[in-house]
Amino acid sequence: MTISLFDPAGIAARPGPRYKAIADTLSDAVKMGTAAPGTKLPPLRDLAYRLGVTVGTVSRAYALAATRGEVTGEVGRGTYVRDRNARSGAGVGAAAFHTLPDAMQAAMKAALPAPVGQTEILGAAMRRLLDTLPDMPGRSPFDSYPPVGGTPHQRAMAAKWIAHGAFAPDAEELVICSGTQQAILTAVLGTTEPGDTILTEALTYTAMVSQAASVGRRVAPVDIDEEGLVPQALDRAARETGARAVFVVPTLHNPTSAIMSERRRREIVHVARTHGLSVIEDDIYGKLVDNRPPAIAGLYPEGTWYATSLAKTVACGLRIGFLRPPPAQLERARAIQYGFGQTVPPLMADLAAILIENGDADTLAVRQMEEMRDRHAMLREALQDRDIATRDTAPYAWLALPDAWRAHIFVEAARTRGLALAAGEDFMVGRIDRASRHIRLALGQPQTRDELATGLAIVSDLLKSGPIASSLVA
Repeated sequence: MTISLFDPAGIAARPGPRYKAIADTLSDAVKMGTAAPGTKLPPLRDLAYRLGVTVGTVSRAYALAATRGEVTGEVGRGTYVRDRNARSGAGVGAAAFHTLPDAMQAAMKAALPAPVGQTEILGAAMRRLLDTLPDMPGRSPFDSYPPVGGTPHQRAMAAKWIAHGAFAPDAEELVICSGTQQAILTAVLGTTEPGDTILTEALTYTAMVSQAASVGRRVAPVDIDEEGLVPQALDRAARETGARAVFVVPTLHNPTSAIMSERRRREIVHVARTHGLSVIEDDIYGKLVDNRPPAIAGLYPEGTWYATSLAKTVACGLRIGFLRPPPAQLERARAIQYGFGQTVPPLMADLAAILIENGDADTLAVRQMEEMRDRHAMLREALQDRDIATRDTAPYAWLALPDAWRAHIFVEAARTRGLALAAGEDFMVGRIDRASRHIRLALGQPQTRDELATGLAIVSDLLKSGPIASSLVA
């Protein structure tokens, strides 16, 4: 590939950040066949000079292209367009280059619960449920459409699962959803109109940002500290943006694992009441914390949409979540739920109710916490003296990288060694062009402790060797 492929005027005309425009230009060339497999890309500094951008911008563009599977790097040789049909290490002649294996050695990218016997416990519960169907004429999940928001029994079990401390909503106040994501989207639609702004932590759950954008809402960042949202920053942002709602993960904040104190929660509630902000509280990780602070929904019941599920504590494949909207908005929430397609799959909702009723859900939650403590011990052993923010029962850790590293370069370097990670940029709101020096390590995703040990060894080795060993910064 020649450097002329990256036309400065053409890239400048593309919308969005420059790194993405460069990566998209390359992607178009790959699809059209202009950039043939094995073609070497320009060195970072050469292309940066040609386009009038920083080396970091080009580096991030190449990393994005690598994530898309369009390029790969080889130490000492540079970055090349990847032949997706070639085997690892295949190729002949001048165009030969190293391609990555399709199977990764380890995955620590998605915040999933660790395997602690879910298949056996859920399988047994499902068999018991199916065995009861012949004795349920007219009441089987297959006989009719279920009521919007769930059956009385499903909602009663949801209320049992949600209750902690003084926060104990009635079953009649709840809506059963297809996971926390649907609960959050219901809250977004229930609190805002197209064009409205939703405030959130400067680092936050990326699916919410995508959901908000898909329905025409803006998302604006609010400064955070070691407890999460900073009340003064929220007050300022509410005044400056005229926002209608704020999304917050106050317990085991994703990705930093911060836990907001009760005092901080009360300060956030005060700001929300002052500005008439609706609060969308994502408490999906709450069950992983003993004696956690009171829910914001308990402190601000008239203005909080509380969302949670079984995904991070029991099994993510259940796709059953629970929403407690403000009482005055309950019928609106049900109407939005009906618009999604009436309700959730009743068989899965019944399974979730059985797991809560017979104690299996609590058993799996306790096992999850125990497994996370053991995995955090492995993390501390593997990454001694590193700057890591986390909690012993959190399904992830927030690793600060040395100054020499940038997160997207670290992620790509890890990928070349067979490890999938999530970069700090993935959680940023607003300033997507800003470089990050953090990595989220998902400790629950590895299916075995051996896989976790492999992933941690790769991370440790990269931290010791530094980016100089990565061809992506050549």
